[in-house]
Parts: sequence; C-alpha cells; structure tokens
Amino acid sequence: MGKGEYLAQLQALLVGRMTPAELERILAYYEEYFDEAGPEGAGQVVRELGSPAELAHRVLGHTPMQQAAPPTQNRRGLGGLWTALLALCAAPIALPLLAAAVAVVAAVILAVIVTAAAVSIGGVACILAGLYASTRSFSLLFQAGLSTMMYFSGLGMLTAGLGLLMIAGSFALAGLCLRGVAALLRRIAGRKEART
Repeated sequence: MGKGEYLAQLQALLVGRMTPAELERILAYYEEYFDEAGPEGAGQVVRELGSPAELAHRVLGHTPMQQAAPPTQNRRGLGGLWTALLALCAAPIALPLLAAAVAVVAAVILAVIVTAAAVSIGGVACILAGLYASTRSFSLLFQAGLSTMMYFSGLGMLTAGLGLLMIAGSFALAGLCLRGVAALLRRIAGRKEART
C-alpha cells in the first residue's frame, strides 16, 4: 500500500468524526511522516503505523497529535540536536542554580546542627551552674541561715532543670528540622520525577 492510498483510507475513516481543522492537521502530519521516510521507506512506515483502521482508532481514542503520533526514534530530523543544543545553552544557568540549591540545603542542615549544639552546650552549662549553686548553698547554711540556703539550693535545681529542658528541646528541634528538610527534598525529588 502506497502513501496516497494509505492517507486516502485514513481520511475516509476520520471524515465526520473530528473537526476539519484537526483532520487536516493529522493528515498533514502523517503525510510529512511518509515524506521523511521517502518512497523506499513507505512500507516500513505502514508497518509502524498499522492499518489505516488501526491508526484511525488510535487517533480517535486519544489526543490527536500527542498519543497517536508514530514512534519518533526512527524519524529523521534535528529533534535530538535541538535537545542537546538547548541542554548545552541551559547548562551555564542550571548548574549554578543546582549548586546554589545544594549549598542552601547544606547551610540549613548545618545551621540546625550548630543551633542544636549551641542550645545543648547552653543546657550543659545551666546544669553545671545549677549543680554548683545547689552544692554551694549548703555552705551558706551556717553563714546566712536556712532560708538563704534553701533559696540558692532551689535556684540551682531550677537552673539544672532548665538545662535538662534545653538539651531535650534542642534534640527535638534538631529532629523536627531535619525531618522538615528531608520532606522538602522528597517533595523536590517528586516534582522532578513528575516532570520526566
């Protein structure tokens, strides 16, 4: 079956089942596909596309130019060259943006770790100061009286308790922030997978 006969049968199967503009666009597309293959490749094109009835069914069952398009891997043209050229032109912009995004994520993770460490160190300092104040308060028993000793002992215990809360809070905050960063990275990776 030649190009003309194939396209005539396809047109007969599609007339009245889509708008004239869509029909004209589809016929022009497949005519160009046959032309690119040349007269010697017409048989190969017919084998790729199937019978006119099969192609008409695919065209009518899907979006015209997207799903019913023939495989492009054997097409001759500059599509691959254009893609490579666009990738080459985008590289000077995309690579620094990627590096900046990685640096921002690394900086956020580092800031969370440093903040958690600083709060933990502050908590340890509070615990040590509280223990020192509590133990030192016993020496005040005989110098300033029982009420002063109890005041400094309670203040020392309160400071030590705040230190413990700071340490526990820093670990909870670090875990929460790192889970948030991990969720953000999963969301970014999910968007990239959806685009491909």
